[in-house]
Amino acid sequence: MRDEENWCFPPAEWGVPVRGVHVWRADLDGAQQIEGWLKLLSADEQDRADRFRFAQHRNRFIAGRGILRSLLSTYLKTAPTSLQFSYGEHGKPVLLENNLHFNLAHSQGLVLYAICDRPVGVDLEQIRVISDLESLTDRFFSTNEHQTICALPAQQQPTAFFRHWACKEAYLKATGEGLSKLKGLEISLTNSAHLVRVPDGFVEDWQLQELAPGDNFVGAVVTSSENLRIDRWQF
Repeated sequence: MRDEENWCFPPAEWGVPVRGVHVWRADLDGAQQIEGWLKLLSADEQDRADRFRFAQHRNRFIAGRGILRSLLSTYLKTAPTSLQFSYGEHGKPVLLENNLHFNLAHSQGLVLYAICDRPVGVDLEQIRVISDLESLTDRFFSTNEHQTICALPAQQQPTAFFRHWACKEAYLKATGEGLSKLKGLEISLTNSAHLVRVPDGFVEDWQLQELAPGDNFVGAVVTSSENLRIDRWQF
């Protein structure tokens, strides 16, 4: 099971982690200065914000991108507005002309950012009841995962489902693959190493760590090397 976690405020100064990962947690609904965040966004990001139908969703998007730009600019010692992003085949954002790696995930009003010097993926899921949970595990999970989750008492199944989902998606985001690979990826949460198995065998070059970002939320971060230090910071 996941250990209880302490999300601390960061030190006064920080830089790009060496053999480490910084995972930041932020409350999008508590974020003030929406108009200030909006000024940091690029024209295409502002256009995306304007397409949201509801103000809450618009404000969460603005805060999420504004905080991302603020964090990355601090690491890179540059202006937030100068950052330029490109997007992979499956929508993963990357910085142009820079080797700083990052990934982000949000669920409701909570967001996680993972930042390091190597490929990284992070996911965040709110635990909730799913009416068709059994059919979803059958469709997207391996046979072993499906049987393991469905064998649990009904009240434990949603947490198990979203723990598996967060680990799978974090891995696929780290590798840049799409969700079509979900079923071919198997996670073992009964082992402290959180074994990852794909059709060709066990994955040895990736580190998977579950996160406990808040009540009724689960998360995971995956990086491309083992034995990396993970710092959990509150924005």
